Amino acid sequence: MRQNHQLVKVTNFVLYLALVLPVGTLVGQHGNTVQAEASESHSTGKGAEFLPSSGNSVLGGGGGGTGGHGKGYYRGPPHCKPHTFSSIQLRNGSIAPSHKRSGVFPSATCELYEFIGQGVERIQIVFSEFRLPSKQEPNECGETDILMVFFHIDGRDEVVETLCGDTLPKPILSSGPRLLLEFRSTFNNTDNKGFTADFIFLTNFGISTGYQPSPSECNFYYFKNASNQGWIQSPNFPGAYPRNIRCNYYFYGDPLDYVLIRFTYFDIEGVAPCDEDSASDYVEFSNFNTRDRKYPFYCGPRRDLIARSDGRFFRVTMVSNDRLDGTGFRALYAFESTLNMIGPGSGVIGSGGIYGVGVVGAAGVPFIPGHYQAATSSTTERNVAASVAKVTSGKRGAGMLAVNGARIAFHGDASVLLLTGVALLLFHLLPSLLGSQLAAANPPPMPPILVA
Repeated sequence: MRQNHQLVKVTNFVLYLALVLPVGTLVGQHGNTVQAEASESHSTGKGAEFLPSSGNSVLGGGGGGTGGHGKGYYRGPPHCKPHTFSSIQLRNGSIAPSHKRSGVFPSATCELYEFIGQGVERIQIVFSEFRLPSKQEPNECGETDILMVFFHIDGRDEVVETLCGDTLPKPILSSGPRLLLEFRSTFNNTDNKGFTADFIFLTNFGISTGYQPSPSECNFYYFKNASNQGWIQSPNFPGAYPRNIRCNYYFYGDPLDYVLIRFTYFDIEGVAPCDEDSASDYVEFSNFNTRDRKYPFYCGPRRDLIARSDGRFFRVTMVSNDRLDGTGFRALYAFESTLNMIGPGSGVIGSGGIYGVGVVGAAGVPFIPGHYQAATSSTTERNVAASVAKVTSGKRGAGMLAVNGARIAFHGDASVLLLTGVALLLFHLLPSLLGSQLAAANPPPMPPILVA
């Protein structure tokens, strides 16, 4: 009798466990097996084309709790087919709607693409094909087939852009380690070709040039000994740059160098005076690590914008707020020698005139907006300058003083020429008399070089 009573207790306990424990617990091993197989199949780290079908959805790994399954995470309509990508399993690849494989476009289709990065990673989407014709105005999608873009902002997934039409969208860069794309089709339209896009998890903010010491900060360094010239750009260019971001571009040249920045495209959201009071994003120039009041802030669309440093060090900074978006900028930088130019100071040239002290080229001829070539001095002047430069070889500013003397000699009188000769002699002797007083100021310290 006692044994029967114990058997009833055990039976009741088992039934209690079956009622209390969730069903997912009983099939957890099967789910882990599917995820492991997906992870193993993409362990090579190479780019892969992903054309969704009924059985090839990649499961997102845990990865620090960034997966979207809690409060504030958008899951789409009930009939929406999910496809989840984790940077642990796949660093880059391609996506396209299911009908791209079969060639048959079904109506009432919904597919949700979820991208889950780790830590400071962001997701960049670059479209290679896009054809979702709209029956509305060119910039209106209405009830047509659309692709919606979600960013995770303040703990919630929010729609930041809705795409449709025949124009290839610009690149998209997420605001953090999570991004959603939702594709919805409403009509059985034979003109609808869908879309194809490449995705990549990155930490360089979509900036492919320069040296970035820390993946968590938008700081990039450019050294003369690495490259004499090159390109810089805003994050995700030519797509919109992220909100609430500060990017610094540091330039380090040789002791007698200056830095020349020529913008080929410039469109920063904002209005004059381009500061926080006007709720503007802006670009700042400085000869120091701190604020340089010689330069104003710059925003809005500009053409033929050129900036030049005082010396071997220069900083360009872009700052964005949390309001509106802009396309950003692209610029060509070059390290130039002061021996090839005349004129003190630095400045910026824009379509509205000269700002700061001004920028000048060889032989004292100002730069002309839209033209990078500096004017050249006459052959006679250059010959005299070369002769004087031999005497003052290795002295700071010798080239500038030499050309100045040459211009005075052939365009002034004899008395001025005599004074110029005395000045050249003093210039040759002063360094040994004054010592370090004529040495150039040291630029800010360079960042530590990280060894992988």
